[in-house]
Amino acid sequence: MSLIRRSLLAPLTILLLGGALLSSCGFQLRGADRAAMPMDTLALTYPGGRYPLADMLRDALAARDVVVPAETADHLHLQLSAERLNRRALTLNNRGGAGQYELTLEVDAYVLVSGQLIAGPETLEVTGSFYEDTANISGSNNGVEQTLDDMRRELADQIVRRLRLLSL
Repeated sequence: MSLIRRSLLAPLTILLLGGALLSSCGFQLRGADRAAMPMDTLALTYPGGRYPLADMLRDALAARDVVVPAETADHLHLQLSAERLNRRALTLNNRGGAGQYELTLEVDAYVLVSGQLIAGPETLEVTGSFYEDTANISGSNNGVEQTLDDMRRELADQIVRRLRLLSL
């Protein structure tokens, strides 16, 4: 009987110690940071035209039960600037051209209530990189778009984390 207990106790102890180590270093599963937001409704304002960050931000807020109304009446209001994208060559390919690029995406954010500034302006920034294959330009373009989508998703999560810290 004691042999069975020891054989079960050892893996259980290792599992508990591993879990304690992971939680103490700050590790958490993706999506586990769904803490309550200090607001129920948040209006968004951003530059006209195509603004993909707004869609990702709406999704991130909806996942945390925050309603984003179509009208910007007297609600808590998040105002975003136009996206700024910088591109910088990191490595060269065998033809002397750039092989890997670093992208930096920035946006300024302000939080207003009835026209009064309560937070911001704050510049939020994310970086990413992609490889450019000159033999496969369409594949490289898809890689750039996928990298930008990932960066926007990360930027939307960064904005939500900042909003969660507001004291209203």
